[in-house]
Amino acid sequence: MSWFQPRSLLFWVYCLAVMAGPLLFLIQAAGQVWFAGVPALAALPITALTLLIIGRILFALDPFRARRHLVAPMAMGAIWGATVWTGLAMWANDHVSRVITNAFGDRFAVSWSAAISAPIDEEYIKAIGIAVVAVMFRSRLTRPMHGLLLGASVGLGAQIAEDCLYSTQTALSSPQDPVVDVILVAVLRLVTALTSHWAMSGLAGVGIVLLLIRTDRPWPWRLGVFGLFYGLAFTMHFLFDAPRPPGPALLSTYLPILIDLLIFAIAYSWVLRTERAWFRELIARPAARAIGTEAGLAPLLTYHRRRKARAALRHSTGWTRKQAALYERGLLDRVTDLDLVPIQQTSVPGEFGPGPGGVPHGAGARYGW
Repeated sequence: MSWFQPRSLLFWVYCLAVMAGPLLFLIQAAGQVWFAGVPALAALPITALTLLIIGRILFALDPFRARRHLVAPMAMGAIWGATVWTGLAMWANDHVSRVITNAFGDRFAVSWSAAISAPIDEEYIKAIGIAVVAVMFRSRLTRPMHGLLLGASVGLGAQIAEDCLYSTQTALSSPQDPVVDVILVAVLRLVTALTSHWAMSGLAGVGIVLLLIRTDRPWPWRLGVFGLFYGLAFTMHFLFDAPRPPGPALLSTYLPILIDLLIFAIAYSWVLRTERAWFRELIARPAARAIGTEAGLAPLLTYHRRRKARAALRHSTGWTRKQAALYERGLLDRVTDLDLVPIQQTSVPGEFGPGPGGVPHGAGARYGW
């Protein structure tokens, strides 16, 4: 399924939204961008590094390379986060903060406005983007990992856009040396990025995709799972922006981040279990015999067993680390591709290896592959 879906009304709604988002942002913040000027650009290398690091972490959280077939939805999700979320979140935060101030007073709003308004409107705007893209690419989304990757892409787009906005605001408010202050803020954003928008939206994405695809389950179950994962995303965002508790400065600063990391780790461990169960089902199929035995393919289930198999293969063949990694990746891709076609249409694959000669005879069988 292509990203270009001219017959889909939802696709054109998406296109209209991603064009309107930057316009709405410029209406609200054109003056900030103009007067911030060149100093705001000092953060760009660190912001780019943030994108690379979080992207690498996201790929590491996808051991069976589900992202191979989600390039278009993940890219479109990131675009939504960088455009629609950026324009709407500023507007929504201003209005929700005003309601909080009117209801509870200035003193309360100073401490709690961000912790209340951001989880409400920012997570909601990202969730709309996840849902829109998920509906457009529904046929590709079959597992919780797909929801995690799609949601994290939307959140990562929002996170990078927010980093750029913070750089602009810092350049404007710095009284003496805006370049230094912009760089310091960018570094702080990088340090706290481990549990930022991408992680929150990743959990929301799991709930949204399961709500959409698990038609074999009753609506109360689907709504309950969605509510659970969306609630976890909401909680992470609330803790991230809540006032820090009294105590040692280092502990009070990073304790909420550690709690967020724990929440994400627990939820991700469940997603990873579902991925391994799915892969076990794949290698048990008769069609997988064309690639290797079930016991021989089992080392692909965990990172630890993969490392041992790569080491044994390198010792036997004299391959480099890169060659062994390429072999592992190709083998993994061939196994996971069994899920894309009916079993009766699966053909016996040809030789595979990092060079023209394929794999040395029997190498896969000897080393668990």
